Amino acid sequence: MKTGISPLKSPRQASRLLLTVGTCLHLITALFLANGGGIVFRTALCAWSLAPYLLLALALQRSKNCGGLLAGALLMLLLDAHTYWSVFVAPQSSTAALGLLMTPLFNLFCMVPLSIAANMWLGHRRS
Repeated sequence: MKTGISPLKSPRQASRLLLTVGTCLHLITALFLANGGGIVFRTALCAWSLAPYLLLALALQRSKNCGGLLAGALLMLLLDAHTYWSVFVAPQSSTAALGLLMTPLFNLFCMVPLSIAANMWLGHRRS
């Protein structure tokens, strides 16, 4: 048996990995770093932030192919990482924390539908 890091065997595994990393990022952000609110605010922020990832995970589970979903998961994770950086690491203004509310909104209403549509288009094109 070989030891070491093995490459991902499919885009589906890569999509699951990206969704897991994004989920962990939001759990850390909402539960440990959002010190300004109480438990209700943290729970609502966590649920709001995880909604796009949940929808993509459901689409991934129901889909036969996952190229568009992989791209959507990657773009969502990059946008969320940028938001995390701009809010917690290097904030440029006092309103930077609004990104914690606006980024999930953009992901939910733009990125998720576009990645599902791209996935359907790629699936239709391959068949």
